[in-house]
This record gives sequence, C-alpha cells and structure tokens, in this order.
Amino acid sequence: MKRINCPLRHLVFLVASVFIMICFNNVHVSNAITKDLTPQKEVKRLVNQVLQVLKDPKLKGEDKKEIRRKKLRDLVQQLFDLNDVSNRVLGRYRRKFNKDQFNEFKDLFSKLLESIYLTKIEHYSGEKVIFEEERMLSPTKVAVPTKIIKNDTVIPVEYRLVKRQGKWTGYDVVIEGVSLVKNYRSQFYQILKKKDVESLLAMMKEKVDALKKKEVQNKKS
Repeated sequence: MKRINCPLRHLVFLVASVFIMICFNNVHVSNAITKDLTPQKEVKRLVNQVLQVLKDPKLKGEDKKEIRRKKLRDLVQQLFDLNDVSNRVLGRYRRKFNKDQFNEFKDLFSKLLESIYLTKIEHYSGEKVIFEEERMLSPTKVAVPTKIIKNDTVIPVEYRLVKRQGKWTGYDVVIEGVSLVKNYRSQFYQILKKKDVESLLAMMKEKVDALKKKEVQNKKS
C-alpha cells in the first residue's frame, strides 16, 4: 500500500472527520439514525449524500461556500450526538467545565475544526468509497468499516456508533487505526494538565481568530 498523498488525505478528513467537526454546530435537529436502517446502510446513505454535495457543480466556488457547508452540516447532524462527542473529547476533564464553559468549548471547537478541515473541501476529485459489513464491538456498539480508494491507494476509515434507547448515534471516526476523538482528547489533556479551563478556551479562541485571518489573507492573494 502506498503512502497517502496529500490530496487523498484531504478527502479522508473531508469524508470522515467532517462527521465529527460539523456536528458541534448548535442546531436542534434529530441526531439519531433512521430507525428502519441498519448502521451500515445509514452511514452509506449519509456519506453518499456528502459526496453528492461535493460533486454538485452548482455548489462549486467560493461564492457557494456557505451554502455548501450548510448542506454538509445538515447531513452530519443526522448522525452524531453533539454532547456525547464533546464529552468524549474532554474525557475526565469534562467535570472541570461549568455549563457556560462547556458551551463555549463546543462553539470554539466547532469553529476550530471547520477552519482546519472544511477549507480542504475543494480537493475532492472523485475518489471512490467502499462500504464493508458492520461488526459489533459490544452489545451496544458497532463499527462500520469503509475504504477510500484512488488508483492503488487504499485508506481504511471506520465509523463507530453506540446504541442508546433503541437508537444508533455516531461517537467516533477511526482513520488508519487512529481515533479522531482520542487524538483530540490527547491534545486537550496535555493542555489541561498544566492550565485551567479558561486558559484552554483563551488558547482556542486565539487559534480560531488566527485561522480566520489566514483564510481572509488567502482569499486576497
């Protein structure tokens, strides 16, 4: 298997990590998988709809960016549970956040992830996504494996879901064996070991502002 090239890695983050990053937007919609679909069929439905948005020539270009991103958000919010993913990312440090701090964290994290990943949306170039059979991780958890393929390069991407009150919701995405939730959790742990919650929030806000300025500068150049 070849080392992942840059454009294909952009697609991995677009099709996979987009399911984590966009779900942090505070829009009140159902986040449970359709009851009459299996986890594998629902993930396939949502991923295919994401790809359709990316392929749509009417949604190409900078002037269509906000419309395109809104369509992606609306799709992703059908799968992932906002509070569950947030709690998993913060892990044991979640208890240090009061209600207002937690809400601010979610807002900043969503903006941070969008700034980092959604700007790569234009790199999609028709790569193929293969859906494999789901497998149970436990009586209440399931993994839905997929593969992103371009030429002879294959990248495994696995969606993980948990069943609560009879409904399946997404809680993580694993790319080449690396959990995105655990990856971000590790980064936040390193900060919260040494600094308080307000310091973390200030650092996130500074990063978000810097990314926004960079995006504006790139548009002008």
